[in-house]
Amino acid sequence: MKISILKLLSLHLTVLLLSTQIIGQTTTLQFSLTNVPTGNGPRSAVLIDLDRDGVRDLVVANLIGSTISMIYGDEYGSFTLIDGISSVHKAPHAIAVGDFDENGLFDFITANRDDNTIGIFLNDGAGSFLPPSFITTGDGPRWIAVADFNEDNHSDLAVTNRTSDDVTILLGDGSGGFSLVGNFYTGDGPVPLIAADLDGDGLIDLAVANDLSDILVILSGDGTGSFSLLTKIQVGLSPKHISVGDLNQDGISDLVVASLLDGNVTVLIADGFGSFTSSTYAATAGAFAVVIEDFDGDGNNDLAVADGVNDVVAILLGDGRGNFSEPQNFPVGLAPHALISGDFNGDGRPDLATPNTGDDTITILLNETPSQSSVHEISIIQMLYSDFFPDPVISPVNVPLRFMVTTNSREHVNRLRLLPFISSTDIVRVEEILNIEFTPDIIGTFQIQNIGHGFTGDIIITEGEAAADAKVIELNRQGASLIHSNAQTQIFPATIRVLKDIPLTIYNISLDDEHWVSIEPWVTAPDPSEQGNVRTRVITKFEFTPTDTGRFEIVHTVHGFSGQLIVANPVITGLEPDVNLIEGYSLNDNYPNPFNPSTTIEYIIPQAGSVSLIVYNLLGEEVTRLVDEIQQADKYNIIWEASNFSSGIYFYQLQAGKFVQTNKMLLLK
Repeated sequence: MKISILKLLSLHLTVLLLSTQIIGQTTTLQFSLTNVPTGNGPRSAVLIDLDRDGVRDLVVANLIGSTISMIYGDEYGSFTLIDGISSVHKAPHAIAVGDFDENGLFDFITANRDDNTIGIFLNDGAGSFLPPSFITTGDGPRWIAVADFNEDNHSDLAVTNRTSDDVTILLGDGSGGFSLVGNFYTGDGPVPLIAADLDGDGLIDLAVANDLSDILVILSGDGTGSFSLLTKIQVGLSPKHISVGDLNQDGISDLVVASLLDGNVTVLIADGFGSFTSSTYAATAGAFAVVIEDFDGDGNNDLAVADGVNDVVAILLGDGRGNFSEPQNFPVGLAPHALISGDFNGDGRPDLATPNTGDDTITILLNETPSQSSVHEISIIQMLYSDFFPDPVISPVNVPLRFMVTTNSREHVNRLRLLPFISSTDIVRVEEILNIEFTPDIIGTFQIQNIGHGFTGDIIITEGEAAADAKVIELNRQGASLIHSNAQTQIFPATIRVLKDIPLTIYNISLDDEHWVSIEPWVTAPDPSEQGNVRTRVITKFEFTPTDTGRFEIVHTVHGFSGQLIVANPVITGLEPDVNLIEGYSLNDNYPNPFNPSTTIEYIIPQAGSVSLIVYNLLGEEVTRLVDEIQQADKYNIIWEASNFSSGIYFYQLQAGKFVQTNKMLLLK
């Protein structure tokens, strides 16, 4: 029998545009606010696509009413309370999401404070949930973390128990069932926890904050579901929430802890081996929750904090080095006790939602801040056993550049030199990313040198058309490509897919001698003695419009390298979408994130063309190609099933036309 569903009326309050200017900050954050009703005393919420329409909805745990509210979203970021679940045990304090029976649908779990249980709600695939099953935990369960603790590719659970001072570990069987490993002591009054690899051994650990002793403990996992104490860290007074994310652009997951009684957030910068450097920022009067997102679009992660005393969300902007600004405050409902983030309206910007325990609402904060992004992620440089990649790199003048440096073998000292811009000596650790940023202010061609190992490459600072995309591996997936001629012994990319009757531009550059290329049967470059040949360190472009479909060779005549050009007709699958509804290209944050074992990647393309969606690991190696085809203008939701991949940080990159964007996601097992 299905669980009972409460039909509830929806009510939307007035929409306001909120804006705050902070002294010393160049970015003015802007959010629009809407309050949506929930059940009685909402305490926690998660994002789930309830009706499988590709749009994220909200599931809210109501602490006082002991119910679950189902709030349905649309593609514009509006939400409507429609359904509710009444068969919940007493006082659901937290809610977590995962695919616990591995049927490809998201389920959820509640931590029921007043009867010492968790409730497991499995998705029935028909827009509802099966009757819950309940498992006994320790005394006073408060929080749930979902991860794979014993490396069997099934989702397991960790539950903090505030009264019995421990954490309950339950191992999943992949069919929705769980078995008890045991309870592990944490300290005095554990409330929030997160699961992540915090000591660099590839196994999932736990960070647990003790509400009564103001101590964060790191419990090291052994890969079987057992945990032991690794370290203790002093945090603020009465810690209520923990978030994990990269706060200083080094590719390592850091922690931030929100503390209620002093209103501070404790920022813990990780070294990747289980040690942390701590700093404290005054955020609010009563910090109940904190999330990590890039709210101003500058490429650096920021902090958002729910203040349950002053009824605001405070946002602290990050500089990408682990430092944060004074807070900018945005009013929400009464007594916000939780905070979640996601892209609710598909515009590529992170939005916020706060369940407000004091007035039975959830506040939706849609991010309307113009993007401040000006940093181009240029290259992942693989050292010791490989050369610079890509080589050469082309980028615009007066735009900040970021080199991502990593190694796949052993830690070493790197000396990276690019005169006159930078000369940097840093430690590069195994499978971690070292970020080096600078802004070139003159045009020219410069040599990148890895002094320690003797590898060199070139960076070309230019103006105009060729600088449209700093990652010139493919300047335009639909219409252009950089051919590495003398720099590498191949044409890259080896295959380019374009549409018939759409102008195509191919860029070429030579690093040492003049040469010429041809694309048969349409274009043959002029002889080297004539105008238009590929000159040394000068970008040359060849333009033409293919009139026939088929497969053609790109030939580097002098050196014999060749690639493939595929020309195809657009595939018509139905009525053309309303272009007015799709304003531009967009790659949204994946959800959930962190995730295990699957996540959804959403993107929008405004016109038909060749589209690729590729997942890379920390070393820049392609691990899977999720999309590689011609697609029509539309919104797409792609699910990555990562059961066979190890935990860690991954990058997913969308290329469509001249649009290239890369986002980061975290797989936690």
